[in-house]
Amino acid sequence: MHTIDHAAILNAYLSRLTSGDLKEILNRERAWTDAALNGNASAQLSAQSGFYAAVCNAVNNLLTHDVELIERKLRALKPNI
Repeated sequence: MHTIDHAAILNAYLSRLTSGDLKEILNRERAWTDAALNGNASAQLSAQSGFYAAVCNAVNNLLTHDVELIERKLRALKPNI
Protein backbone atom coordinates (compact mmCIF):
# COMPACT_ATOMS: atom_id res chain seq x y z
CA MET A 1 0.00 0.00 0.00
CA HIS A 2 1.07 3.53 -0.69
CA THR A 3 0.74 6.57 1.57
CA ILE A 4 -2.16 7.83 -0.53
CA ASP A 5 -4.03 4.57 0.11
CA HIS A 6 -3.59 4.91 3.86
CA ALA A 7 -4.75 8.51 3.63
CA ALA A 8 -7.85 7.47 1.68
CA ILE A 9 -8.79 4.92 4.34
CA LEU A 10 -8.23 7.38 7.18
CA ASN A 11 -10.22 10.03 5.32
CA ALA A 12 -13.09 7.58 4.75
CA TYR A 13 -13.38 7.00 8.50
CA LEU A 14 -12.70 10.53 9.71
CA SER A 15 -15.23 12.03 7.34
CA ARG A 16 -17.95 9.79 8.79
CA LEU A 17 -17.23 9.99 12.54
CA THR A 18 -19.16 12.46 14.67
CA SER A 19 -17.37 15.36 16.31
CA GLY A 20 -18.32 13.93 19.70
CA ASP A 21 -16.68 10.61 18.89
CA LEU A 22 -13.59 12.37 17.54
CA LYS A 23 -13.33 14.45 20.73
CA GLU A 24 -13.59 11.32 22.87
CA ILE A 25 -10.85 9.61 20.83
CA LEU A 26 -8.63 12.69 21.24
CA ASN A 27 -9.29 12.82 24.99
CA ARG A 28 -8.38 9.15 25.32
CA GLU A 29 -5.26 9.70 23.22
CA ARG A 30 -4.17 12.52 25.54
CA ALA A 31 -4.75 10.29 28.56
CA TRP A 32 -2.71 7.53 26.91
CA THR A 33 0.14 9.94 26.15
CA ASP A 34 0.05 11.27 29.71
CA ALA A 35 0.16 7.74 31.11
CA ALA A 36 3.05 6.86 28.79
CA LEU A 37 5.02 9.87 29.98
CA ASN A 38 4.08 9.85 33.65
CA GLY A 39 2.45 6.59 34.60
CA ASN A 40 3.43 3.04 35.28
CA ALA A 41 2.84 0.09 32.96
CA SER A 42 -0.59 -0.57 34.44
CA ALA A 43 -1.71 3.02 33.82
CA GLN A 44 -0.40 2.84 30.27
CA LEU A 45 -2.28 -0.39 29.53
CA SER A 46 -5.45 1.03 31.04
CA ALA A 47 -5.16 4.20 28.96
CA GLN A 48 -4.42 2.19 25.82
CA SER A 49 -7.52 0.08 26.47
CA GLY A 50 -9.57 3.24 26.95
CA PHE A 51 -8.32 4.60 23.64
CA TYR A 52 -9.18 1.38 21.83
CA ALA A 53 -12.63 1.34 23.47
CA ALA A 54 -13.27 4.91 22.26
CA VAL A 55 -12.26 3.93 18.71
CA CYS A 56 -14.51 0.84 18.81
CA ASN A 57 -17.40 2.90 20.15
CA ALA A 58 -16.95 5.49 17.40
CA VAL A 59 -16.99 2.79 14.71
CA ASN A 60 -20.03 1.17 16.32
CA ASN A 61 -21.81 4.52 16.12
CA LEU A 62 -21.38 4.74 12.35
CA LEU A 63 -24.55 4.47 10.32
CA THR A 64 -24.95 1.45 8.04
CA HIS A 65 -24.77 3.80 5.06
CA ASP A 66 -21.46 5.21 6.32
CA VAL A 67 -20.00 1.74 6.79
CA GLU A 68 -21.05 0.82 3.25
CA LEU A 69 -19.28 3.91 1.88
CA ILE A 70 -16.11 3.03 3.78
CA GLU A 71 -16.24 -0.58 2.62
CA ARG A 72 -16.71 0.58 -0.97
CA LYS A 73 -13.59 2.71 -0.62
CA LEU A 74 -11.66 -0.24 0.81
CA ARG A 75 -12.78 -2.50 -2.02
CA ALA A 76 -11.63 0.10 -4.53
CA LEU A 77 -8.19 0.04 -2.88
CA LYS A 78 -7.99 -3.75 -2.68
CA PRO A 79 -5.64 -4.20 -5.65
CA ASN A 80 -3.11 -2.01 -3.80
CA ILE A 81 -3.46 -3.73 -0.42
